Amino acid sequence: MLLDLAGLEDLARRTAGMMRPGDAVLLVGDLGAGKSVFARALLRGLGVEGDIPSPSFIVDAEYSSLGLSIHHVDLYRLGGSAGELEAFGILDLLASDSVAVVEWADRLPEGAACSGFRVVLGFTGDPLVREVGFERFGLAGDRHDTEAGFRGTPGG
Repeated sequence: MLLDLAGLEDLARRTAGMMRPGDAVLLVGDLGAGKSVFARALLRGLGVEGDIPSPSFIVDAEYSSLGLSIHHVDLYRLGGSAGELEAFGILDLLASDSVAVVEWADRLPEGAACSGFRVVLGFTGDPLVREVGFERFGLAGDRHDTEAGFRGTPGG
């Protein structure tokens, strides 16, 4: 689907409304594709207030809202080795009841998150529009495309 900034933020807020304890939103895309925009809108949709800085340097920023422990993880500065992810507690976090939004999720080992959503953001010929892939994945590793209800076009 094609989404502009407002559409991307709307998708993030709708995704927040579907999340359950233990879910993760895995964000994948090149630098500048919109991962942080999506993450901030998702966190706002989960009730996080105040500043939401990028966790690039601290790797994991933790928030509490709606009775949930919410983690905003940025793997940009990590190489993705299992030892490195374990040292930062990322693998344990993804196996917990916390809610997580993970930027640069392509650096996670296969199967690291057991349930949630995968969002792939790509550039288009229009600098204000992104190509967005969106899928729900479950505990059994089954994947379901869930584009229905999230149709977007530039400007809406």
